[in-house]
Amino acid sequence: MPHHLCTVEHTVNAVQELDAQFMAKSKDDSLRLYGEESAARIAAYTLLRDTFEFYDEVEAISADGDSFRVDAVCRCGISGYVFGWEFKRSHLFKKEFAAAIRQAIHYRLARITDERLPELRGTQLPAVAVFPDWLGEHDEAHIDYGREADGMRLLASHFRVGTMRWTGQDRLSFIMGESAIWHSDRGWSPNAAGVLHGKRPLGAAKRKDR
Repeated sequence: MPHHLCTVEHTVNAVQELDAQFMAKSKDDSLRLYGEESAARIAAYTLLRDTFEFYDEVEAISADGDSFRVDAVCRCGISGYVFGWEFKRSHLFKKEFAAAIRQAIHYRLARITDERLPELRGTQLPAVAVFPDWLGEHDEAHIDYGREADGMRLLASHFRVGTMRWTGQDRLSFIMGESAIWHSDRGWSPNAAGVLHGKRPLGAAKRKDR
């Protein structure tokens, strides 16, 4: 093999080895609160089952005619609000959080077609909650993507996609952009209907909603 080709091959191999080392370091699953999607789902259901009635893997159709299954759909026993859920294992990277948001946006405005739920058939999902939230944490302590996470949440809110976030011990809050529209210990905020159903400008936020 010519010397210059041998050098290139060695360089490529060295880069691949470095990439493998980096990926192994970056994907330390032990740092995830929920190492599996199923664990995140169980955690949410356990805390919220007294307030929301959950339905798993709900068949739905988009405005473009695409059929799929939404991870979950819930109905609030108090307000009657219905919205979708996108569950993922805990995020450690921007691309993971972005993928979850992108999937949730695809779910939003879908109509439920599931024959198991005749009372909800035809219902359009006005909003979707992503769980768990991501506050910019990374498995390397010196890296913090907090600002990027805030921007991604704000962008998602323009599509009525929010996140369900731990805001205290045994307390979850439904965050839409910068507004908290629901708390597990206090219920829905006064502006919740407007945020969920479009009566309030997209992405708008008020500090008093927190």
